[in-house]
Amino acid sequence: MSIKEKNGIREIALSDTLLPEKENIPKNRKHFTEEKLPIDNSSKAKKAMPTIVNNVETEFHNKQIEAEILKLKDQLHANEQYLLNLTNAINTTNTSLEFDMDGHILNANKNFLKIMGYTAKDLIGKHHSVLVDPAYSKSNAYQFFWNSLKKGIHQKDEFVLNAKNGKLIWLLGSYNPIFNTEAKPYKILKIATDITLAKTQFLQLAVQAQEKEKRSSELITANRELAFKNKEKETLAAELIIANKELKFQNEQKEKRAEELIIANKELAVQNREKEKRAAELAIANKKLASEKILKEKRKVEKVKRAAELIVKNKELAYQEKRSSELTLANEELKKAQEELGSFSYSVSHDLRAPIRAINGYTQILIEDHADSIDNDGKKIIQAIINNSNKMGILIDDLLAFSKLGRKEVSSVNINMTTLVSGVINDITFEKGENTPIFEIEELAPSNGDPSLIKQVWINLISNAIKYSKYKPEIKIKITSSSQEDKIIYSVKDWGAGFDMAYYDKLFGVFQRLHSQEEFTGTGIGLAIVQKIVSRHSGAVWAESKLDQGAEFYFSLPNIKH
Repeated sequence: MSIKEKNGIREIALSDTLLPEKENIPKNRKHFTEEKLPIDNSSKAKKAMPTIVNNVETEFHNKQIEAEILKLKDQLHANEQYLLNLTNAINTTNTSLEFDMDGHILNANKNFLKIMGYTAKDLIGKHHSVLVDPAYSKSNAYQFFWNSLKKGIHQKDEFVLNAKNGKLIWLLGSYNPIFNTEAKPYKILKIATDITLAKTQFLQLAVQAQEKEKRSSELITANRELAFKNKEKETLAAELIIANKELKFQNEQKEKRAEELIIANKELAVQNREKEKRAAELAIANKKLASEKILKEKRKVEKVKRAAELIVKNKELAYQEKRSSELTLANEELKKAQEELGSFSYSVSHDLRAPIRAINGYTQILIEDHADSIDNDGKKIIQAIINNSNKMGILIDDLLAFSKLGRKEVSSVNINMTTLVSGVINDITFEKGENTPIFEIEELAPSNGDPSLIKQVWINLISNAIKYSKYKPEIKIKITSSSQEDKIIYSVKDWGAGFDMAYYDKLFGVFQRLHSQEEFTGTGIGLAIVQKIVSRHSGAVWAESKLDQGAEFYFSLPNIKH
């Protein structure tokens, strides 16, 4: 028996091998033919005999066909039962989904609904694309995926689907086309296992590996910063020697102190640049000397040409040796100067204060005990003595603070700038009747540094902004920050008296003032302290201003994220 399809209609036909031959016809059927058909030798009877035989054979064949159909139905029922058992087994351990050939969901088992957070009502009839990323559902790869399934090609891989709550679920399994009796796919069965936990752990391991690489990079950066700080210590030690000499000279020559200090600062800058230049030349000379030893044989071939160069190199080497001796002598002088600085700082903080306290005490006695015998001019002179002695005490304090900056070891911790600036503003006190400043503070980026020193920077800049705005109807101060690749820039802006940019080179010098003492009080050391602190943090300080339109001061610190 064979099954054929014609115009969409399935037909069952018997093959020739199923047709029994005459000798194979059962005896009972022959008997039935002999008994049921009366013997008639007439021509009519002879004509009717083949027709009867054919009818009997057709009935026999129909019975065989019915038997085959029943057998096929039993086999189909058994296959359906087997398929049902497989489905039940899958549903107890895995997730499963059924789709039609266009991708619409026909059924979803409980495991799939539980993992994805959907109900059957949410999914039945919906297209498969509701479970995947929208961008992927519109791609050519997604169309190719479904075209392959329609052709009967199963797909096996890791699949990521979107749960109802938006969470990504990873499934390991396959999409399997189900074929009908005509060997054509009529639906698709997806069977998969939830591997989200394993996938998440794998991704976490990858993130941890990246974090280790990041920590290694940060360690390299920290080592570089440490080397830079060591070089900075040497530079600061040289600065300390000059500063101590200048301080002693200023006490002996009070009237010339300001001008000589400016000259000393310029000389210090020139000396630092010269030392850096000589150090670079020494390094270059050493490298060239090593290269000359390695290439000795080659230098023999170019003996005449290299002879002249060798003379020049020897002279440079002799000069560098001389500079090295000078550097050794300078280090010895530095140690001696540090010892002298300790005793001198003690003298300033104790011995110089005693005469000032005596002057204040005697003038106070004159005012209290001899006020009646002193006329108004005398009282003004006495008051001037008191004011100047007080100013001298403040000046000594500022000089000691400036001197200690070169000796203080700078720590480095993470600083919350917003909290630090808020604390500085809360600590500022105002006299009765003074205008209360209006502060506009943005969220400030954090940075690394010494909290006590950076706090002093903010105190000096904010105090200056308030002081130079006191004659304005409204005191307004804006504090901001901005990040660049390797540094963070902080700024303090006011709308006060400002200054003339033509005198900018004097702005950060010790005892340099761009306004008169009668107009704005001060010692002229505040901005020098700011520059010193920021420089020790590997940063820079600068300002922009227009006269009577306010000023904006900037300082930079290294970016801790770089």
